[in-house]
Amino acid sequence: MADAGEIASPVQELLDEVHERIGEITDGSVATYIPALGKADPKLFGLALATRDGHVYESGDTGVPFTIQSVSKPFVYALALHDRGLNAVLRKVGVEPTGEGFDAIRLEAGTGRPLNPMVNAGAIVTASMVDGDDWGQRFQRILDGLSAFAGRDLSIDHEVLASEERTGDHNRALGYLLRNAGTLDGDVDEALSVYFMACSTLVTARDLAVMAMTLSSGGVNPLTGRRVVGTDTTEHVMAVMATSGTYDFAGEWLLRSGLPAKSGVAGGLAAVLPSQLGIGVYSPPLDARGTSVRAIAACQELSSRFGLHLMRPVTGTTSAIHRYLRGDAVSSQRSRRFAEREILRTRGRAIALCELQGDLGFASTDVAVRAITGDHENVRWLILDLHRVARAEPVAVNLLDTLVRELREHGVTTVVAAEAARSPLASAEAAFASLDEALEWCEDALVAETGPPQEADRPEVVPLPEQDVLRDLPAGVLEALAPLFEERRLASGEVLFSPRDEPDESLYFVVSGGLVAQVMEGDPAVPVQVASMGPGTAVTELTVRRDDPRAYRVVAAEPTVCQVLTDAALKRLERDRPQAVEALHWAMARSLAARLRRADRLLAAHVASGPRPGKPERELG
Repeated sequence: MADAGEIASPVQELLDEVHERIGEITDGSVATYIPALGKADPKLFGLALATRDGHVYESGDTGVPFTIQSVSKPFVYALALHDRGLNAVLRKVGVEPTGEGFDAIRLEAGTGRPLNPMVNAGAIVTASMVDGDDWGQRFQRILDGLSAFAGRDLSIDHEVLASEERTGDHNRALGYLLRNAGTLDGDVDEALSVYFMACSTLVTARDLAVMAMTLSSGGVNPLTGRRVVGTDTTEHVMAVMATSGTYDFAGEWLLRSGLPAKSGVAGGLAAVLPSQLGIGVYSPPLDARGTSVRAIAACQELSSRFGLHLMRPVTGTTSAIHRYLRGDAVSSQRSRRFAEREILRTRGRAIALCELQGDLGFASTDVAVRAITGDHENVRWLILDLHRVARAEPVAVNLLDTLVRELREHGVTTVVAAEAARSPLASAEAAFASLDEALEWCEDALVAETGPPQEADRPEVVPLPEQDVLRDLPAGVLEALAPLFEERRLASGEVLFSPRDEPDESLYFVVSGGLVAQVMEGDPAVPVQVASMGPGTAVTELTVRRDDPRAYRVVAAEPTVCQVLTDAALKRLERDRPQAVEALHWAMARSLAARLRRADRLLAAHVASGPRPGKPERELG
């Protein structure tokens, strides 16, 4: 973020790490019962992850085309539900797990229905139920629907199609069995042609991730914004995928990965986490049940690393980002002299603030991370404010820690603001109890880097003529004031003002050291900084809010020297030199007006930092 270089995504890094480790698995065999599938290279392995806002992470061979095979089944089922309605489809195809393989020859007693649409028998029926006056129109409807799920035009692998037709006697037997049971209407060969062509559609691992995300997001494609099917339809499809998508392995699959999924004998697998993400995998070697060995391992690893299990409790659906601002739009409550304010005004964009909120899981943290890395120009310091975070899953902490390490490689220092300064991020440079302290720390670093060098063993000193309020006074006025000042020295921690003190209208000018305004919070009460005043700033007893139920006080943050115009001195000056008092009041009014203008700019920036509108949905024509 310090330069224009691209920041590596923590999600991408973790995906590449999983891909590299799982790619070393050599178990399984390429399917050969369809001869054309036996030509696949067993070394191919692609892993893709699509998010709800249309971002796709890819690792490995995600652009290699292969035939979708049985992974088409949930999407064709979705089209049949969309075209015919749930009750009409249920009369022909059940939704119960079989406990058997994909080619099971078993129909429901009494009805003749296939037990579910994920086995071949059920998929043959659902393919025959999509809209169309003949088999050609029905297949075109399926191809158009699969393309809409993928967000691009798909095509057929005619070599695989011919191979399926030559070796598809088992499926033909299923077709005649279904027709004899009264479940399959029309010509068996035509119904099988539609089914074979659907299975022979070419996709990539990236396509499967997008298709899965379209189901996950309630039927709206995350890339195109087009609605493919209704939300009710996707609920029904994902429910069946969870119970039957991996056949006789479905129970253990759901237990270990927690992701509704569908596998295919070409080596593809699509998995969904409702409302959050879609996963697409391609790896040809299969286990004995016909599921890709590497796909199983990859999904289980991703589920474990990213906390993706469907049964994991999730509360809260708001955006993870409450505000994202730069340092020219937000600042600490520290009162600074003019030169420092000018540095922050002109160079403040080097500081970025991201306030996170709600429950942080994989999907919400991924969006936040991409927002941070997407606004990276000239940032040198990043503040992550976690005060609004209710809970952070381990995967969220992992992603943020990885981000912090990556940012450090690009010259960005990250600090955390969190309750009691307890940061869950081991890689952060520092942690502060309040956002204001974190902002002040970053501002001090920017000022120190930009301003004139300060000797480490000599404290900063701002004499009276350079004080913000006094520097523009006419020379005669300052000369009249000078004899009236009294010096006051404060030890570190010494209280200057508190609500228990008698009212004091004296005016204090900080020459060296610094003061902090604090409130006492918690039980037992501890001081929490709400503002600070460095050399060159003026402080009055008005700083203390007597109407606030909390105990305000102003104390010295370090050994501090102030020059004081006491209440008595100001009254003598008002009697003897009223013009000088008037000039002083005008100078103080100008200083206050400048603070109010700055506060107004900050308020406008806070209002403008609201959530961005989402992508519009467009109906599929």
